[in-house]
Amino acid sequence: MASETELVQSERPCPITGSHDCEVVAKKAREGHALRNLRSRESGLIFVDPLPVDDLAKYYKEDYRSDYKSVKQPKLKHIYRAGGVALHRLKHGGGASAIKPGMRTLDIGAGGGEWVYLLDQVGCESRGVEPSNYGSFAKDSYDVDVFLGMYQDANLEKGSFDLVTLFQVLEHLADPVEDLRAMAEYLKVGGRFWVEVPDILFGGMHFNHKWHDGHLHGFDALTLEAVAAKAGLKKVKLDVLPGNLFGVFEKVEGEIEVPALNGHADSSRSAMEAANKGYWKCANTYTKVPRRLVERIRELSVSKKIGEPRAILDHLIGKDEVVGSIREA
Repeated sequence: MASETELVQSERPCPITGSHDCEVVAKKAREGHALRNLRSRESGLIFVDPLPVDDLAKYYKEDYRSDYKSVKQPKLKHIYRAGGVALHRLKHGGGASAIKPGMRTLDIGAGGGEWVYLLDQVGCESRGVEPSNYGSFAKDSYDVDVFLGMYQDANLEKGSFDLVTLFQVLEHLADPVEDLRAMAEYLKVGGRFWVEVPDILFGGMHFNHKWHDGHLHGFDALTLEAVAAKAGLKKVKLDVLPGNLFGVFEKVEGEIEVPALNGHADSSRSAMEAANKGYWKCANTYTKVPRRLVERIRELSVSKKIGEPRAILDHLIGKDEVVGSIREA
């Protein structure tokens, strides 16, 4: 991490302010090749500039999963892990107070389809969108309604969904404000939009590991709220979790006031510098590898014992108390 601030003019504007006044945050991807991440001096939003890929739709359809996960479809251990994550999201979003049988839901960037399947199982009319081979896997394995392609090409009725979810997707989009605004058109007024993204200020990840070709934006809590507000979504709650941000937003009529961002670039820089300095002083830095190893061994063992994708999800869903409370509602 550079000790002196290098000021530059970006090629593409900050999605929040439109400004090109930026400072350099990082110059390399975690794999070591050139990848310039900038911080907007007006908003504090971090973004890749220039874009590393010309055709993003083609990249996410054909190459992203292989680059990021080194697989074309999820393995059994991945399904077990993703199923657990889906249940955690269900709880964190509000559980039975937020999800009701009969709701129309849409998951954009549905991945292997675990979340779409989960909502099917609690009685929702659930749909998904996924451009990669993971979408085909979801349809074949769980018989879920997943459109194979980009959301812009899906035949989705505007103003018809009670809930839209976007998990670990917004950071991959070239213009998060415009994409959120377009996605929010599928929501009814009063509908909810759940967004989960990595927290770029998370101190438990080494600074050099934060930068990836697919992660075009680095959000903190304030810049995520600002992007959502610019897109016409009102914050209901926004939680800072270990490694991630989880926001619940509501579609309302009229414009939303964007939170004040004056001085946020300085605050963001200071927080990132503090996290970087504290990384090697944190006990979790030294314990996370053995803890993850134990968890991965458990995932592999249990998933192999169960043996089938749908059976793995049914195993997880069947013993979850929140799922039971939604079904009984």
